[in-house]
Amino acid sequence: MPSSNHGRVGPAKGATPGLAQAEPCDGSDWAWEFLRRNPDYLADWRAAVPRRLSPITLHDGTPLLRLRRRYPKAENWGLYAFADPFSTARSSPVFWLPTMSRRVIRARCTPLGYRDGAPKMSLADFKVSRAAVIGVDGVPVVTLKGPSSYVLLKIYGLPALASPASVVFELDDLEDLDGQTECLKTLQRFRQDPAAVQRSPFANDERLRHALIALDGALAGKTYRQIAIAIFGEKHVAEEWNGVSQFLKDRTRRLVAKGRELMQGGYRDLLG
Repeated sequence: MPSSNHGRVGPAKGATPGLAQAEPCDGSDWAWEFLRRNPDYLADWRAAVPRRLSPITLHDGTPLLRLRRRYPKAENWGLYAFADPFSTARSSPVFWLPTMSRRVIRARCTPLGYRDGAPKMSLADFKVSRAAVIGVDGVPVVTLKGPSSYVLLKIYGLPALASPASVVFELDDLEDLDGQTECLKTLQRFRQDPAAVQRSPFANDERLRHALIALDGALAGKTYRQIAIAIFGEKHVAEEWNGVSQFLKDRTRRLVAKGRELMQGGYRDLLG
């Protein structure tokens, strides 16, 4: 995300750096990058007991977090449970509630042998990053993340999550048929050729990257000019900052405001 000359990224000293500028990212990655900088989220995370929950690893390599109770304060932020704000979304699983996203696919599964001829599926079929969570309702939700896109797979009827099964995909209604079709196509390509998946519109969004840099600068107490230098470069700022036009100053202020807006709740809109 931020360029290398911006320095460390994170909610506090010692935080894990953000995603590299050239690394493709999806809406859930951006959402987490802004949320993990929120000081109120950081305070809730510090007060949480336990602060960190450890997933187990299924035999197919999928991390699985099984929750024995709900975490209402984490749910207020849109999460099943608190994720470590010092880790990026690509370095540690972040489990968003399905209600936060329109990129949810419902899969009704039957153990093999009961529905001959039905499509067969197992999590190991998907050639992308996988992480699963089972909430207190007992319904597994698997996050599948490709190079620049993601889907949430909500699975019903499968006793052992890593077992192959016959699958029927379900639609709740026809209001978002185009969106559901796009998600199913993404899921299919995650099995066949993840590199062929259509890139998320957020993949390399320059305005989001600049807003994140601006937010980091503001949280660190930097001046608008210092923030502008981090984003646009010292030469450009030296030429434009004190000129007749206020464009660069106004743009920097807008980026700081946008960064704060996304941190304070606007990140929800990025989950799409």
